[in-house]
Amino acid sequence: MNKKLMIGSLALSLGLVSAGSGAMAASASVGSTTAIKTVAVASVPGKEGPATINNLTVKSIISLVVHAKKLYIYSNHGGNDYKPETFQYKGTEYRYISSDIGTKQKLMNYIKRAYTSNAAAFYVQTQYLEQNGRLAQVNTDLGNSLVYEKATARMVSKNATAAVFELTVPQQEGQGGSEVVTVKLKKVSGFWRIDMSPDTLF
Repeated sequence: MNKKLMIGSLALSLGLVSAGSGAMAASASVGSTTAIKTVAVASVPGKEGPATINNLTVKSIISLVVHAKKLYIYSNHGGNDYKPETFQYKGTEYRYISSDIGTKQKLMNYIKRAYTSNAAAFYVQTQYLEQNGRLAQVNTDLGNSLVYEKATARMVSKNATAAVFELTVPQQEGQGGSEVVTVKLKKVSGFWRIDMSPDTLF
């Protein structure tokens, strides 16, 4: 096995480097010392890991919200089915969502990677229809042109288990001015989660 790959595999197995947060790179330095670093890579839609932010600041809140939006976009667009199966229900066209998030429990588990259980449950109950044991949603794509990656944050309140931040979020270029978005959060099992349904935030 390649020496760099072997060192990288050992670090991964020992939990020194997170598999979900980045790709690993190893580079040999002078002598026998080897330096290990992580290189950030874009996560595959639908394969995002859980958010692991335990220290909430005006910077880390942006990372959490950007992560949360990815989860929302993937689920709101029906997952990975590019030609979904559709059906009519009460005069409205619905589409089944992809099998990786296609049941209530699967979708809940996915959304809870960045949201509280209550927020995820509200989202699943109000935005999806269970039909023949499968989840479906109205066959349309919604969203806004806000660029959360470029947002700035202001802490409104925070204690050990709850927080409120105000984000000033710019629109995509040429789409108008910035908007102020309020984000409510709770700490769950040591990590911060958004305590708002994704559809009300994005």
